[in-house]
Amino acid sequence: MRDKNQSAKIFGHVLREQRLARGYTQDKLAELAKVDRSHISSLERATRSPLIPTLFILADALNISASQLIELVEQRLKSGQ
Repeated sequence: MRDKNQSAKIFGHVLREQRLARGYTQDKLAELAKVDRSHISSLERATRSPLIPTLFILADALNISASQLIELVEQRLKSGQ
């Protein structure tokens, strides 16, 4: 069974990398996703885990599919990063 905290931490890293790869600030991603900037910050710091609807909203704002976002997290979990 996977460690929930590790999954949240890796999700946060992936979210941050995807955001920065597009040149987005937390404010910009929050605006595109229609969520508060503090929510983006909490996800990136792994103090919160995304709900499934939020995952879809964030993926859409990043212009990738939710499955691609999850796959990036899964790859990291499998590689132990």
